[in-house]
Amino acid sequence: MLSLDIVTEFMYGYFSGIKTSKNGSHFLARCVLCGDSKKSKAKRRFNLDYNNGNPIYHCFNCGRSGSFLQIYSTLKNITISEAKKELYDYNPDRLIQELSNKKRDKIIKEIEYEYYDYILKDCISITDIVDDYITKQYQKQLLYFYKDRQIPSTIRIYIAFKGDYKGRFIIPIFNEDDHIVYFQARRIRDDIELKYKNPTLEKGSIIYNKHKFDRSMYIIVFEGLIDAMMVGSQGTSCMGSEITENFVSELIGLTDKGIIIAFDNDKTGIKSLYNFMKKNIHSNRVKYFLFPCEYMNQKDINNIVVKYHIKDVYDMIIKNSYSKIEAVTKLNLGVRKSENN
Repeated sequence: MLSLDIVTEFMYGYFSGIKTSKNGSHFLARCVLCGDSKKSKAKRRFNLDYNNGNPIYHCFNCGRSGSFLQIYSTLKNITISEAKKELYDYNPDRLIQELSNKKRDKIIKEIEYEYYDYILKDCISITDIVDDYITKQYQKQLLYFYKDRQIPSTIRIYIAFKGDYKGRFIIPIFNEDDHIVYFQARRIRDDIELKYKNPTLEKGSIIYNKHKFDRSMYIIVFEGLIDAMMVGSQGTSCMGSEITENFVSELIGLTDKGIIIAFDNDKTGIKSLYNFMKKNIHSNRVKYFLFPCEYMNQKDINNIVVKYHIKDVYDMIIKNSYSKIEAVTKLNLGVRKSENN
């Protein structure tokens, strides 16, 4: 648990335009990550809440959010581990003694682990040997998920049968050392609150398949991880419908061929595609995938694979990807055509 004094000192040291709540536990400031509003210097869109000693932040201008550890390490240009040592004096025994038994396990994980490998203690895979009835039922759900989504058996996905993420498919991102650096926890049923329950992530800070990309091929960016899995090692995800220039810039440094943006075929995906086209500064290195006519009734790449049994998804995407001018023209013609009909 962090003291309010530490958080306050940090905010006044790194941010401008500070405004606090009456009790001093909520901060408004101009965001140093994105520069905040360019039109109005009076706007403060960066919010940080003390949150009873576990501060969290969110910028309503650039959309970035995360924990105090993340913003602290980012602005001080140090690792998460180094930030922990500075903020907590890296003394787990002292911290744990201050905590109630109920919170102990969760905080121990946050202190001891730089990675998320611990989540697997609460999970099973399709290859695990399970004996009791409950875990067998969970494994059946996982097997059905693989079959229903036509996910290759070489892809590692788990299902949590206990713990904080119980009743969710765990879709992990591994680094080159096979540690889990992030994961998405997707509900197994629609009646479970929240479709995803994920660890906090700063947009673009984790790149799925980063250590597997072939430089001689296109890197294809999808909204979701499942879609990215459909093209093997050349697929990656921006973890949502928004993509940043920093994320694209880092990807361009990992390929000699170029980037293809392949967002979902819905209003949100198409709108995000338009918005990115307007501000993209890497026009000559970026192409845009547009759903061909025969697949226009499908929402995403995984839907196409499931319904039409496409074998070479990478090749299909390449053949239907266009430059900015071509993509805008085709999208506008499609809009006009649909309006006339």
